Amino acid sequence: MRTGKYLYGIVDSQKRESFGNIGVGKGEVYTIQHEDVGVAVSDISMNYEIKIDEVRTHENALRKVMATHTIIPMSFGVVVKDEAEIENILKRARMKFKSVLEKIRNKLQINVTVSLDRNILAEILREDEKIRALTAEAKLINADQNIKIELGSKVKAALDERKSQYMKDIQNSIGTLSDGFREKKNIDEYTVMNRYFLVDQSREEDFYKRLNEMEKKYEKKLTFLAVGPLPPYDFAEIEIKRMNFNRIEEARKAFKLGQEVSLSEINSIYGQLARKYHPDLHPDDPLAGEKFRKIKNAYEVLTKYCEHYMFSLEKSKVDETLLIQEKTG
Repeated sequence: MRTGKYLYGIVDSQKRESFGNIGVGKGEVYTIQHEDVGVAVSDISMNYEIKIDEVRTHENALRKVMATHTIIPMSFGVVVKDEAEIENILKRARMKFKSVLEKIRNKLQINVTVSLDRNILAEILREDEKIRALTAEAKLINADQNIKIELGSKVKAALDERKSQYMKDIQNSIGTLSDGFREKKNIDEYTVMNRYFLVDQSREEDFYKRLNEMEKKYEKKLTFLAVGPLPPYDFAEIEIKRMNFNRIEEARKAFKLGQEVSLSEINSIYGQLARKYHPDLHPDDPLAGEKFRKIKNAYEVLTKYCEHYMFSLEKSKVDETLLIQEKTG
């Protein structure tokens, strides 16, 4: 039975350590090191089916490691074939890992979502004289459609203004206790804030205390939800993942490459295609921009793959290649 290594995260570790049998498939979580960086892993059968309900196991293992180490969390479900592959990852990206580890040292992540109470619309209707007047007109049987449109616009503007005021106040309050934040997509029109904060461990208690103060201040106006402490997923800006063969194959065909390729060959062909299809050279072709974009995307995919010295584009080679890159979002 072939056994692989399930990855949890990159850690600042100089010696092998064990964290107990807390891993996916009830495996022992331990570290594999190269110099002063390591990877928290557990052994797992390459035939083991990793189910989505084991996300919690993955996260709990990260929390356990995070209690004593700075860790760059890995995405759920990354498995490598053996220890040699892990050592290759650490050798290739040691300095990049060390830089990120230093950035997030003694830090944790707290996700904060703040939403308007659904009764806030009634409050806006009561307080805004213009909206009250338009509401009365809109209720008339023969009300003009333009009145309804104007009413909707006024309500939205008032709602947005109220949300902006609340968000600024909350951010000014809790933002001073964080080392930065990431903005996430709002859940719906009632969302005031959906941000992930990077917080020093020494400030965790103060951060939650300030949140509680905000919650009391805006009681019956806003609803607060804080999730954490978490490993700093959104601030550890490196990810390790398998290459996507379909993207490589599409790029290979766009460049008309064989199964073996060199970086110099990719650069040469890109130069030729860029000169041939650059939109500046084809001002009358409405599709020139799209053609050039595809060429540029193919070039980025191929060079990102080949920078790891894997010049074979055969499926078996692509499938076993791990990509170490900056997160794109």
